[in-house]
Amino acid sequence: MDLEAMAVGGYPVLLSGLIRPPARRTAGLAAGPDAVEVLTQRLAGQTEAQRGRTLLELVRLHAATVLGFGDPSVVDGDRGLLELGFDSLTAVELRNRLNAATGLRLPATLLFDHPTSSAVARHLAAELVPAQTTPSVAGLAELDLLESALDGDRTDPEVVDRLQVLLTKLHAGAGADADAASVQERMDRATDDEIFDFIDNELGMS
Repeated sequence: MDLEAMAVGGYPVLLSGLIRPPARRTAGLAAGPDAVEVLTQRLAGQTEAQRGRTLLELVRLHAATVLGFGDPSVVDGDRGLLELGFDSLTAVELRNRLNAATGLRLPATLLFDHPTSSAVARHLAAELVPAQTTPSVAGLAELDLLESALDGDRTDPEVVDRLQVLLTKLHAGAGADADAASVQERMDRATDDEIFDFIDNELGMS
């Protein structure tokens, strides 16, 4: 009887309480402080989509190891882990492995709260990379992409010209903002008589 193939397809109801998953492999488990640091650094340099894929790969790898599958790809990210053969004991083992791999303290009910590999991966992402509380400066991400695209020995002269035009506009805008801020600051500190004098002198009103 091919238990691995049966686990992928789902155990029959009559056998679900009798069949245990194949012997679990423990070799090659990435865990410990060094592995956690490597994972953290890897996630820090990735986009949200890339982090999702990395963590899903991590969950599928450990799920396959716990169930004794030789290939993590048999663990469908959107299929219930309990359907694949997990029970309360193997669910706790997977939780322990993910704790060791991520440095988190995940609950024993992890697979019951997040029943698919994709759901577990999303939960890990939320725990490992909390939402930013400080809004990012508009345009920085796009500038990073532009910098990557221009990473070479030669750049098209037309691109250089357009960048220079943009820089000129930005500098002009920054200068105008600074002038406006200077005027506003002087107005805030001015007395009523000084404000009336400013109106007479600058706006030509008497």
